[in-house]
Amino acid sequence: MAKRTSAAAARWGAGDSGALEILELLAAQAPLQEIDEVLLRVHDRGASADELARIHRAGRLGRTVHGLLSGRRRRELDLAALIETSRDLMGACDVDGLLRVVAQRARQLLDVDVAVVTLLTSKDGDSVVRASAGVTNSFHTGIQMTGGRGIGAVVRATGAPFWTSDYLTEPDIDHDPALDAMAAREGVRSVLALPLHHEGGSVGVLYLGQREVRPFEPAEVALMGSLTDLAAVAIDKAQWVELYNAEVAKLEEHSALAMETIETERRLEALRDHILGLALSARGLAALADEVGILLDGEAMVRDHVGTVVAGRSTAFPTVPRPAPSPRPPVLLDGGVWQASIWAGTTWLGHLLFRPRTPLPPEGERILAYTAQASALGLRMRAGEARVIAPY
Repeated sequence: MAKRTSAAAARWGAGDSGALEILELLAAQAPLQEIDEVLLRVHDRGASADELARIHRAGRLGRTVHGLLSGRRRRELDLAALIETSRDLMGACDVDGLLRVVAQRARQLLDVDVAVVTLLTSKDGDSVVRASAGVTNSFHTGIQMTGGRGIGAVVRATGAPFWTSDYLTEPDIDHDPALDAMAAREGVRSVLALPLHHEGGSVGVLYLGQREVRPFEPAEVALMGSLTDLAAVAIDKAQWVELYNAEVAKLEEHSALAMETIETERRLEALRDHILGLALSARGLAALADEVGILLDGEAMVRDHVGTVVAGRSTAFPTVPRPAPSPRPPVLLDGGVWQASIWAGTTWLGHLLFRPRTPLPPEGERILAYTAQASALGLRMRAGEARVIAPY
């Protein structure tokens, strides 16, 4: 290894210059390799035993400080990544989009090959894959996973993370052959699984997999624990947003139906006034028969209580029996003819018959009922009577 003279060595000379150089390197956040180089240079120049003891102690302390500083920088980076992840999670308003963010961020933060998020579908522990990242062969979205066995069962039972450096040979797991086969197809060796907690219970599991043997460090497990805590809060928020949006959609649908109903009622009310106006016109029942034929695309006829055709053509309709002894809604007879009985109070005055060319619209029966009511006025005006005609 090439020798070099540091600024500290030039300024301080022999003695404690190596220790001071180590301090300068720590202050400059230099790589750990440069501290080792200082120790080599001290050895090479034939330092005394006391000086070597001091420089080695300084090296050990330097390594410790370097490790502490590196750990702090790593925690700062992890914290910054978690803050950025929390923003992404809070910005996702649907559960599936949120879980995709969780899978992608978890894979990036821990630098693993595969990340999978499952949510429970039953009290027995059955679950479904809702999001994945880095998957090539198995664990795609929508894959069903049976509960009760596998690493997920351990996590749900304990409520704590579980990790293994070699999943397929892990003795502390009740292996599920189907899950093992999926892991083998994916080439996963090391697995870290963490529960997704919500309202005191587990609602799912975050799985992280590596395609080589890898021990997961406690700091990495803690980092993923923080991520799953953020995810649980975001899932709760997203579920409430989905519920709120569903309720809003229902209210909008009900509001649209109500407005449509109001508009239909207004239109039918105007049509009823129009039909009554025709009954009072000079043409009377003939005008009513023509109008209902136009409105409902068919042919109409009015018969009085003795069977006389007072509007329309008699040849187009069969003879029908008198109705039940009280007013009834229009009915469809054999042959496709509609019959609407004409009543004045409890007195039967005749029939309105209608043969449509096309199926009646939803409001067709109400239009026939309005026409029958108007026909009662027309029949009374035609008879020129003020008294009630007795039923036969």
